[in-house]
Amino acid sequence: MKKMSYVVAVESAINGQLTDEVIDRLNDLKVSLEKRASRKPHGPTKAQLANQALVEAIASAMEQGVVYSTADIGGLVPELNGASAQKISPLMRKLVADGRVTTEKVKGKATYTLA
Repeated sequence: MKKMSYVVAVESAINGQLTDEVIDRLNDLKVSLEKRASRKPHGPTKAQLANQALVEAIASAMEQGVVYSTADIGGLVPELNGASAQKISPLMRKLVADGRVTTEKVKGKATYTLA
């Protein structure tokens, strides 16, 4: 006898046709999904950890009352090594979201000050 596919088992369950074979196949699917979920790494990725370190470096390098442009921040933090605005902007958005930095648009360009 051919083994029932997961798709057929799920369709049968949706249609209310719960036989022992359907229940067994759905239990197999559940075990498979739980096994797959347990293998996934939980926690921040290497890139997220690196970006968090950059965010902290930016926050510690900024001075109170000084207005910075994205280009200024690229030169301010040695770890950024003059990185592009595309790299710096998401890091600054994280600081703004955390409430550690405020942003303002001046002539279409974002400026940042330490909160």
